[in-house]
Amino acid sequence: MAFDKFWRAEHRKWFTGEKMNDDALLNLSGLILKNFDRYVARDDLSDTEVLLLTMYVLENDVKKAGVVYDESKDFFLSLGRKDNNFRVALHRATASGLVEVKEKKVFFLGKGLKFIQDLLGRTSKSKVFLVKSGSHFTAIKLFEEFLQNEMDKPEIRLSDPHISPDTLHPFSILKGKAKKLMISTSKVYEEEKFKSYKDKFEKETGISIEVRINFKIHDRWIINGDKSWSIGTSIKDFGNKDTIITDISNVKDSLEDLFNERWVSSKSYP
Repeated sequence: MAFDKFWRAEHRKWFTGEKMNDDALLNLSGLILKNFDRYVARDDLSDTEVLLLTMYVLENDVKKAGVVYDESKDFFLSLGRKDNNFRVALHRATASGLVEVKEKKVFFLGKGLKFIQDLLGRTSKSKVFLVKSGSHFTAIKLFEEFLQNEMDKPEIRLSDPHISPDTLHPFSILKGKAKKLMISTSKVYEEEKFKSYKDKFEKETGISIEVRINFKIHDRWIINGDKSWSIGTSIKDFGNKDTIITDISNVKDSLEDLFNERWVSSKSYP
């Protein structure tokens, strides 16, 4: 595979941490996430944004304008995106006047440079919370601290494709503060236990819980008032893997529209 050669050769240092102090890589914090020995682009980024990020990284690596088409594609795929999506993303970026292709190389245009600068600028101002793996109890305590500090409105909307009784537990920290928790999910684990725990939770905390099933759910995020947050893994699995919670309030309105659209077309549970 072309990527095997790409990995072993000149750009391997981007993944092994040899350039972790480079300003360009530091600016990508929250956009490109590390999962053990692999880097993955954040799920809520569009393929076009990921394409521009690959160009930004590779140009800063060689300190020269222009990126070889195949190298950019290999990097795009290594960040978790699909092969066919690269061609589509490049077409859209070209049609939008963000990049141009010359002699099998892709170059930023002025509009594209402004776009990537704005994207990096938004990220540098965003809050990022790290929840480390290794201890479920410690991870839940960190998530509770996040909820206590950041949730300041009575209604919370949660999109999480996989939920269980463990999903509800951290929200008990909001007793007396939150009034309603709306959960959009694809699957409920330990169903009987979940139903029983939900009833006790509502009675003891005063927080009503409404769950709806929609099989289009994939990403995980929370909306509260004017804030929205991306969550790297399902809440029930906190502590199993390193994950981050990222402030994505800049797309809150779009997420809220999507949540509402999914909500009205979903099946109530139970």
